[in-house]
Amino acid sequence: MNIVHQIQKIEQTREANFRLLHLYSLYLNERADFITAEMVREIAGIGGFSEEEAFLILFAEACGVHPTDGGEDSQFFQNYLAPSVSRLDAEVYRSDPYYRNIRFPNVRKGSWELRNDVLKPFQPFIWDDIHPDEQLRELPPLGYFTEEFSYPVVLEDGREWMLVTPNEVETIRPAVKAAHGQVVTFGLGLGYFPYMASLKPEVEQVTVVELDERVIDLFSTYILPQFSYPEKIRLVCMDAFDYLDRVMPGEVFDYAYADIWHDAGDGVPLYLRFNKYEKRFPETKFDYWIEDSMLSYLRWYDFDHMPADVRDPYRWLNNANTRERAKMLSTEDWMKNVSCPLRFRKKGVKYSP
Repeated sequence: MNIVHQIQKIEQTREANFRLLHLYSLYLNERADFITAEMVREIAGIGGFSEEEAFLILFAEACGVHPTDGGEDSQFFQNYLAPSVSRLDAEVYRSDPYYRNIRFPNVRKGSWELRNDVLKPFQPFIWDDIHPDEQLRELPPLGYFTEEFSYPVVLEDGREWMLVTPNEVETIRPAVKAAHGQVVTFGLGLGYFPYMASLKPEVEQVTVVELDERVIDLFSTYILPQFSYPEKIRLVCMDAFDYLDRVMPGEVFDYAYADIWHDAGDGVPLYLRFNKYEKRFPETKFDYWIEDSMLSYLRWYDFDHMPADVRDPYRWLNNANTRERAKMLSTEDWMKNVSCPLRFRKKGVKYSP
């Protein structure tokens, strides 16, 4: 395949990626509870389908994709939509130490409310980060449970602000696995990463840098007392970059984890700022929440600015190269040159034209 054909193929893949993300965005933000258990059972009974097949048919049709049209929609369904949808086992997540051991009371405090919310049976949600394949397909992993699933959430003025869903479990899992020694994490949320990291014998201490005093107060009052090893947690109320500039040079950390953004769209500028600190702290390994989704933005930026003499566009656009070039971009370059129309959110996907 010559370079012209490779470029055309990549263009087609990008269009399909964006189409899938846009369809999921519309569905999850406008009709997330459209499919019910009764509908699934009815379709399964009429057509002799399994529940998984019935859900997939209903979901595709609700997204405006017609899998049996024999044309473009059929190919899109087979290559993009169907492979991205999974039935998940609720018990796998209920057995997670955080869900099993941390209890959340229903509490109101000013404009805040801490409570337990539920995912309904067959209510789809994004359950992991986007992980592109070798052909640069980016399939947002969409899953559903066949039973009700409860999760903790903090609302501010009635809007979701912090939560711990299977998405948090999956996207934070690699950081928990990598954490060791002296750990610093930027962003507290409901404390999933500090809790899981503190359970590891090889983690000596977790320093949590959080800007919002209200978050620290909520966490300290209702969540931290339930930790198995609360003595391992050190809370610092401070801006992340002030801490990196003024405090961290006097301390030594083995591992750093950053999670101070809501989604990939608003995360990329902050991610690029964090990248600049890696050279200043060579003894510290840095990791970032939903890094693959943020690298997707940078990958397509690369694609639009690819030199004419590149002989292998797929190699040029692979993750490793993209991550290295991310370290060379300044935040100002990103804000000036790159448009971010698509936002990948923790609970779903949001499209902002």
